[in-house]
Amino acid sequence: MAAEFGVLGVVEARIDGRPTDVGHTRQRCVLGILLIEAGRPVSVDQLIDRVWGEHAPQRAASALYSYLSRLRRAVADGSDIRILREPGGYLLTVDPQTVDLHRFRALMTLARSTESDAPAADLIEQALGLWRGEPFAGVDTPWMDATRRTLLSEKFAAELDGNDVLLRLGRHGELLPALSAAVAEHPLDERVAGQAMLALYRCGRQADADEQYRRIRRSLAEELGSDPGAPLRQLHERILAADPTLVATTPQKSTKEANPPTQLPADVRAFTGRTHELASLDRLLAPAGGDEPPLTVALLSGTAGVGKSALAVRWAHRVREAFPDGQLYVNLRGYDAEQPVAVADALAGFLTALGVRGPEIPPGVDERAGRYRSELTGRRMLVLLDNASSVEQVRPLLPGTGSCLVLITSRDSLPGMVAVHGAERVNLDLLPVPDAIGLLRKLIGARVDQEPAAAAELAAACARLPLALRIAAELAAERTDVPLAELVAELGDHQGRLDLLDAGGDPRAEVRAVFSWSYQNLPDGAARAFRLLGLHPGETAHVDAVAALTGTAVGETRRLLSVLTRASLVQAGRGGRYGMHDLLRAYAAELATAHDAEPDRRAALTRLFDHYLDGAKAALSSPLSSPLSDNARAWIEAERPNLAAVCAHGAAHGWYQHTITLADTLFGYLDAGGPAAEAVAVTASAVSAARSAGDRQAQARALSHLGRLHRRQGRLPEAVATYRQALTLYADLADPAAEALVLRNLGSVDWRLGDYRQAADHYRRAWTLFESLGDHAGQADALVRLGLVDARLGEEKEAAQRFESALDLYAGLGDRFSEAYVLSLLARLPHRPASLDQAAGDLERSLAAVRRTGDRTAEAYVLSDLAAIDARQGRLTEAATHLRRALVLLRRIGDRASEAEALNDLGQVLRAAGDEAEAGDQHGQALALAEEIGDRYEQARAHDGLDTGRAGRIFAGLRVPTPPQLLMTPSTHSTVTGRPRDRA
Repeated sequence: MAAEFGVLGVVEARIDGRPTDVGHTRQRCVLGILLIEAGRPVSVDQLIDRVWGEHAPQRAASALYSYLSRLRRAVADGSDIRILREPGGYLLTVDPQTVDLHRFRALMTLARSTESDAPAADLIEQALGLWRGEPFAGVDTPWMDATRRTLLSEKFAAELDGNDVLLRLGRHGELLPALSAAVAEHPLDERVAGQAMLALYRCGRQADADEQYRRIRRSLAEELGSDPGAPLRQLHERILAADPTLVATTPQKSTKEANPPTQLPADVRAFTGRTHELASLDRLLAPAGGDEPPLTVALLSGTAGVGKSALAVRWAHRVREAFPDGQLYVNLRGYDAEQPVAVADALAGFLTALGVRGPEIPPGVDERAGRYRSELTGRRMLVLLDNASSVEQVRPLLPGTGSCLVLITSRDSLPGMVAVHGAERVNLDLLPVPDAIGLLRKLIGARVDQEPAAAAELAAACARLPLALRIAAELAAERTDVPLAELVAELGDHQGRLDLLDAGGDPRAEVRAVFSWSYQNLPDGAARAFRLLGLHPGETAHVDAVAALTGTAVGETRRLLSVLTRASLVQAGRGGRYGMHDLLRAYAAELATAHDAEPDRRAALTRLFDHYLDGAKAALSSPLSSPLSDNARAWIEAERPNLAAVCAHGAAHGWYQHTITLADTLFGYLDAGGPAAEAVAVTASAVSAARSAGDRQAQARALSHLGRLHRRQGRLPEAVATYRQALTLYADLADPAAEALVLRNLGSVDWRLGDYRQAADHYRRAWTLFESLGDHAGQADALVRLGLVDARLGEEKEAAQRFESALDLYAGLGDRFSEAYVLSLLARLPHRPASLDQAAGDLERSLAAVRRTGDRTAEAYVLSDLAAIDARQGRLTEAATHLRRALVLLRRIGDRASEAEALNDLGQVLRAAGDEAEAGDQHGQALALAEEIGDRYEQARAHDGLDTGRAGRIFAGLRVPTPPQLLMTPSTHSTVTGRPRDRA
């Protein structure tokens, strides 16, 4: 009989494809040791030391003999597999190629000796595909921990070797996501940094490659006091010099083809039956003649737990080759009362997978849906929308092209999808009895045929639902010494008790009995962990978060999760994360309500929310003089959905202070380049929480933050309304400092809307408050803004006076950076002399400072200021370079208003340099963006650059003169100590 063993994950054994019970943690530890040493004897003393370390009990040898005896019985079905007592100790007679670890090592040895890259890449992919998670998951002993670290180092080395091969094959585009994750996990590894730099450079991202080098150079200096080695320094020099030998020898695919998304979940183990349904889906792939066919939509509908998702995933994996441009997947959680996935969030996830960067994702649902349809045009893709609750949740996620196929699963029949969109419905009923018994046979083996009547009763007791059958089978596999008939009788007892408790006709009642059966057989600690995990507001949780939720140590939490995973009550994912089927989540939450007192439930969630709040504070605690470390950034990025879910849950259920503090902690990070929709959602939760708590100061602060987010995203009317609410609150609270900042920000929105008189009024009121507070920096900032209004209205003399007054204030403060910024504004005035060389030097120092802080917003603004001085001094090439770099940053952070301004600036510089075609392209982009956000002045500048004849009318309507053609117009930002003041 064929046997397979695994240690690259949970220690497991399979005989003829069926799982074999290998016992509890220490027994699995013994098996893991023998598998590592396959074919070599291990002494009793070595086994005891490796299993217990320094804390071996007095009867350790007796316990060890008991473990070995049970393991002999467990693997006895494998004809050539024995655990033998040899003179040197115990030996497992097993072919090393049946053990995933030895197979991994053999494949890597072969790959490294292969001269051709293509087969080497295939071998490395096979080797890495054997890994299922952390080796020996759930087994924590000193020896195992050390061995685990060694094996993870082997895996990392294999990944790096694979990266080198793929880079030689020209597959740098598809490598970038994995390389970004590797750089975050190993911030001091020069080899992975070099691979990331090379991939970025080959993808046309020279600036990002340079930033990657500067990041590791800073990290090495801070952590180790050393510089990068010669190979990395030389690679950096070659990148800066655009060395042609760095170009990939194999042509790179186009952007759409380079890294197609492959988001499908893992295929389903032991899938059984559904041949008719699979055939119905197969018919959807039949080619249509003539023009492109209409969009094909398939709908799998049926009751909860009937296997809709399993069937959809199985079929999607079967036909994935028919969709060469990739597969998109989202679990919409449509029947989760607390956390269904918003359409906007689903679209954002798809756009990200399709290569659209966060700041480029539009803020509104309709705009996102339009961009999504545009991105799918011409692509042959499969889109799997799992667990949808309504047509409204699905409709915006439909592509606009017949080259794609959409597969939807839902408990609802969704008649609108059939009537309006012509969806092909495939209804899933309960599994036929033979298929239900066949699934049990695949999962628990020969016992089904030994007790056919009991197996049929078990299938009936599980309502022939695949989810229930799998859970029941896992429990039966754990209790190999108990006859199936006895287990069925036990299940019947649980069913009776549940029937007495539940007479409400809940559709989940059919599977509650199976859930209860499995739950009742859990140890107390695992049962409590299961209940509490149902309270987690996010979709998945890291083991550290589960430890906080349960109040147990991380090692113990891993053990509890391992128990729940083996019982199929939770699913283990990548990176130490765990999730639950939505039915199980609902059942766990019901149990928590029934068995855990409300104070205990609240205490558990408070610990969880404390964990996320402390983690966010720690990740974002770096001083402004240091960039956010890669590890901290990786933690924030991994936990962003949970952090947003915590804010939403906290605002709705009384954790008001957690929500307020977490939103405050996250604001700077999200504002500086995080996903726009998430930043708005988190900040809106803070507004709601502060209002519910009666904390007017926090409410005003959150409203001010929300106004800034609206302004940065070009949603100017929303920004005005939100700022006015904050202003009213601050006035009532008698907080003149905060009131002044909001007035200043309101003036900036007026500026963008072209209402310069209103902007000036707000700036003057802000200046008055700053003066009363003795805030010289605030006064100088208000003067600069008033000068900008004067300059835009053509009042050059008044503008120069205000700028010079601001210069005096900044000089008194010793703020050289802001002085440089004001000098750059004076340089923009057509007839005003200024100390341009001094301004350029100070701005260069300012640029170095903001780069050290990692503040991309300030860096973009300083680059724009430098471009103004370059243009005034006739250095048009340098000005264009600075503006292009600024545009890259502005797009990353989502500052759409400043992006329109910079595009027009670049258009003017290019026209002055004689490049009419490229100048027209920049002005065209500026026009589209300015019209979208409602910035009339930048619309006029774009029309002026395009020579459409409409600029004069818009300038006249705004009551401003036409700006000079060879000079750029004043910016609307202010830099103080290298940072924009309106970040406050």
